Amino acid sequence: MRYTSKNSISISITYVNVVLSKARLDQSVIDELLHNSRIPNHLLQEPNARVSLVQYAQLMDGLTQATGDEFLGHGSSPVPLGSMSLLTHWLVATKTLAEAAERIARFYQMIGQGQAIHSYTEGDLLFFEIELPSYKRHSDFFIAELFFSNIHRLLSWLTMEIIHIDRVELQCEMHDHAQDYPLLFYAAPIHFNQRKTRISFSPTQLAKPVQQNLSNLEKFLESPNFEILVLDFKADNLASRVAVELRKNLDAMPALPELAETMDIKPYTLQRRLADEGMTYLGIKNQVKRDAAIDFLVNTDLSIEEISAQLGFSETSPFTRTFKEWTGIPPSAYRKYH
Repeated sequence: MRYTSKNSISISITYVNVVLSKARLDQSVIDELLHNSRIPNHLLQEPNARVSLVQYAQLMDGLTQATGDEFLGHGSSPVPLGSMSLLTHWLVATKTLAEAAERIARFYQMIGQGQAIHSYTEGDLLFFEIELPSYKRHSDFFIAELFFSNIHRLLSWLTMEIIHIDRVELQCEMHDHAQDYPLLFYAAPIHFNQRKTRISFSPTQLAKPVQQNLSNLEKFLESPNFEILVLDFKADNLASRVAVELRKNLDAMPALPELAETMDIKPYTLQRRLADEGMTYLGIKNQVKRDAAIDFLVNTDLSIEEISAQLGFSETSPFTRTFKEWTGIPPSAYRKYH
């Protein structure tokens, strides 16, 4: 079965809990936002549960409107609605990503609302740094994840390709949901327990031309969180290319030697290069099947038996058992959002 949905990538439920943690809204409003995003409330209590990027983007769009704050309560003070629109209108008028990066830094310094954000060069690299005076919980660190991810994805959107991140440096220790960083940061090197919290880009990447225009921007601003999170551009890292190939045959995924031949790479080289990106072939296969299963459960009317078959399981029971190993809950739990 060929399956190429770009919307099927999933992330830890931790991100949902964190994004909600500082929203000063009545519970009834939060419940409605979760319902509209097709996220069952009980998933918030399941530490291994996951949601698709589409669900997460829908929740963030809803929260942004409900709170009137584009930083969703995670900045030192609210960032008013319309800030992203102002920034992106300014960015599409630039010629290169280097010029756009300079404007991003200037913009957030102007509206930073007390959040210490800097950009500077060190050697031949451009760094964006955010100062975090205290970070006792993940919710304290979320602003850095959000800011860095948005910068990278905005630059990628502007040039219509996934640009390469030189490295991400984080002051925090490695945590459980860091397993999603290769997906969120496109397999960029992540370094924990660093002196600074920053992200860097090379001159080669910043020399790329800006390709977007005001016509495309209008569509982008209809749902900016969705457009930023679910980028429809080809990534050049190997793990993403492997995932694309695997989605073509969910019910009969090839063994590593077979896929290596398809991709014209020697099997050993494929394994080594995936390891360099912090990934394994088996891990990518499991991620693709898990995320496709979540997407089918949330966005289709297929029965669990039909989903099992489409994912290559001979019976429903092995699929249910495997899905629980992936997420901690049975597949039926994803349909209890009414």
